[in-house]
Amino acid sequence: MKPKPKRSDIVIIGGGLSGISSAIAASREGATVALVERLDEWGGSIGEFTQMPVDSPSTSNETFFRESGIFEEIISQLRVNNQEGTYAGQSRALTTLLKSEPKISTFLGYHCLSATLSTAKDRIETCTAINLQEGNEVLFRAKYFIDASNRGHLAKLAGAPGETGVDSIPDPQGHHKTIFRSAALVEIGKSTEPTHFCCPKWINAKWEKNSISARTAWMESLDRNLCGFHHLEWISEDSATPNASELCWAAWDYLKNRSPLRDLAKGLLVKRVIPLPAPNNTFRGSGDYTLTKKDLLSGRAHSDSVAVGRSPLCENNSLIYSSTGKLALPQAFEIPLRCLYSQKVRNLLWTGGHASCDAVTSLNLSHPPTAAQMGIATGFCATQCIAQKRLPRTLAKEGYIEKIRGQLAQINHRTSILPFADKANLAVRGTAQASTTWSARNIEELPTEDGIETTACLVQFPIITDKLETVRFLVSCRGPQSFDVRLMSGSNENQNIPGTCLEVDSVKVAKPGKQWIEFNFNTQLPSQSWYFMEIRSVQIFCLIEARNAPVGFNVQYPRKLSQVDGENQYSNYCPIPNYDPSPHNCPVMEIIPNQNIYQANEVITDSSRPYNTPGLWISRPTNFSYPEFIELSWTTPISVSRIDLFFDPSFGYNSYPHPQPTKCGPSISLIKDYKIYSTDQNGKSNCLIEVQENLSAHRSHLFEDQPIKSIELEIISTHGLDRAQVFRIALYE
Repeated sequence: MKPKPKRSDIVIIGGGLSGISSAIAASREGATVALVERLDEWGGSIGEFTQMPVDSPSTSNETFFRESGIFEEIISQLRVNNQEGTYAGQSRALTTLLKSEPKISTFLGYHCLSATLSTAKDRIETCTAINLQEGNEVLFRAKYFIDASNRGHLAKLAGAPGETGVDSIPDPQGHHKTIFRSAALVEIGKSTEPTHFCCPKWINAKWEKNSISARTAWMESLDRNLCGFHHLEWISEDSATPNASELCWAAWDYLKNRSPLRDLAKGLLVKRVIPLPAPNNTFRGSGDYTLTKKDLLSGRAHSDSVAVGRSPLCENNSLIYSSTGKLALPQAFEIPLRCLYSQKVRNLLWTGGHASCDAVTSLNLSHPPTAAQMGIATGFCATQCIAQKRLPRTLAKEGYIEKIRGQLAQINHRTSILPFADKANLAVRGTAQASTTWSARNIEELPTEDGIETTACLVQFPIITDKLETVRFLVSCRGPQSFDVRLMSGSNENQNIPGTCLEVDSVKVAKPGKQWIEFNFNTQLPSQSWYFMEIRSVQIFCLIEARNAPVGFNVQYPRKLSQVDGENQYSNYCPIPNYDPSPHNCPVMEIIPNQNIYQANEVITDSSRPYNTPGLWISRPTNFSYPEFIELSWTTPISVSRIDLFFDPSFGYNSYPHPQPTKCGPSISLIKDYKIYSTDQNGKSNCLIEVQENLSAHRSHLFEDQPIKSIELEIISTHGLDRAQVFRIALYE
């Protein structure tokens, strides 16, 4: 079979979220991309053959954690274009997204067979992939190759230095042990008649010898729904690990013959078994830096960080396909460019769990949102290597990396935990004013509902004054009761986690029903940031909650009430997961002194997402019979050819872990229709841009360079929210 040649700027092996994100990022920078996936569907680990959750509400200690940028765009496409909520619909939605990018050529069902290197063995010249069903073979040539496969397949074919396997774990006596794994995805259905199961003699594994965490996870999965897909995992110190089929039948033997569910299981059968990859065989490449578990725990900053990850901490004995045994990290973590390229093969970059890292960190980097962020960074950096004729190692150095990080920030890609200072943004030289501004009193005008009945909750809110005198809440009580509260600042590690207790107070109410309770502090505050109030009572109560809350206010409940998986040693509370693309709920509350948080000057900032305060402008409630506007002006004219707008994609909702039927459209807080006007040095106004049916949280507009004295963003409508919300406006020469 003679291979067909395919030449492009970049070849990406792997069609999961990281590969798709990488392809989109590279193509939008002008590169031609060949995206190659061995399966017949897009999605990789979140596709039907693996069914990893896209995300989990228990993975982050950042309350307003949405990544935005390209990843947010992909998630929005999945929600809008897969309303039937199936894996087939998900693959179709991803196909629609990829086909909207004209510079991306897609190759589904192609397995990468070989890679040829240069004479010096330091560059990949070609790789060959074959589609057995179609009988096609393709020879790919490119300037750069990105390995986004789930096991580092291309990196191994290219002979890139690295390692395979897991790290040994010291026990309390100091002896080291190695963990071995296997995994399977099993579909269970109903049988027409009761069936019995006799375990074949060739099945040597006994389910009871599996780890308790793996056994518990399966029972919890069965408890949620007997029929459907279930992840099975095997974790053991014994190297004689059962394969996927053996694992399935060992578990089935236990379920049918010895489990507490054996009577219910009589009417069940196994429909199919799908082998799943285990980290035992994951190749981890060697870059110029090895990212470690210590880096993740400390939140270490890197001068060449090009992506930010968030995932629960996975140990070698943690489950891969369940939240059981995973711990939330105190904060997000930075991913340096030095661990995203090969030390030896100069035109090879990688993304996901086979980056340059230790075995534990590899599990964290496999988390789909984190892998996607790495993909965006590698796709973008590969285009810059081509454009600047520089190696990735060079771009990671001082004098180059600052520009890379600035360019990534301009496409709404987060590169570091701290906001990146965008020195090219001309908006910071101007002043801002708005048509109207949201007032704290507007919370009381929002539609309300009763919150969860509880004996404890945690309220998060922003404070920008140096003193706090009084906080009032609207609550519903069953009878006379006492409330105790603690006022806390955010922790030093992460302002979204409660830290030092600043003051306490107690209040008694004498009657049942809905009423205001008031706590008095008269407290000097250390900084402008997030603060927390823990409210406790012996008797049950519920806060009255306001729907469609402004960014920055939320209420968290005990983790058991929130029904989230995973463990969190940093907080006993978390928000109730909200899967509807709308703003979250918050308590109906009043703060004295009044906090003027959402002023127009908030759009002149380096951050397009909440950091230690909300950081956005919000208008008063309106029906948009008259447009809301925000205006930036300068004392002397500036020359502008590009305007970037960063809207609010609703930071208070979660992505469904698996495809779900939905009728949801775009986030209701997104700006839908808007116009941009400029005023020149003679005072003449001109309509530069007019946009209808906007679906993106980030819009970039280019036009002919011209001197201006002011810019006005006129907001005509949103996708449903009765106010305008803008995080950031940036202007460039």
